[in-house]
Amino acid sequence: MRQRMSDDSGETLLELIVSIAILGVCVVAIGAGIALSVKTSAIHRDQTNASAFLHNFAESIQSSYTSCAGATPPNYATALAPPSGFNPPTAAVRFWDAAAAQFSSATCPGTDPGLQQVTLTLTSTNGYVSESLVTVVRKMS
Repeated sequence: MRQRMSDDSGETLLELIVSIAILGVCVVAIGAGIALSVKTSAIHRDQTNASAFLHNFAESIQSSYTSCAGATPPNYATALAPPSGFNPPTAAVRFWDAAAAQFSSATCPGTDPGLQQVTLTLTSTNGYVSESLVTVVRKMS
């Protein structure tokens, strides 16, 4: 009887510490995975919002051709306010060069060719998202 009582086997302190450490590592890994998933989802949502904004922006300037005013190229960037969490959009305008048969000049030509390539760019304030869209705007006669 005495031998049976001293033979009771149980978990030692070392075994408990090792099992708690393993569970702790598992919990940290799962938590990090969830945090990464949430951050990736937020970035994807911002990319989708930026893309939708740029497409709406491009559609709004398609019918509003602005000719050069002297040497100053048109500024399409002020057409719409950016969504929250984004810097103001930028619009780089290039003009059609008929001799080279391509968009080349970033400065206003002597005579307005009636065809402009506008590159719209939108970046997030946190720097994780940067979307661009290139559209061609032409003068309607």
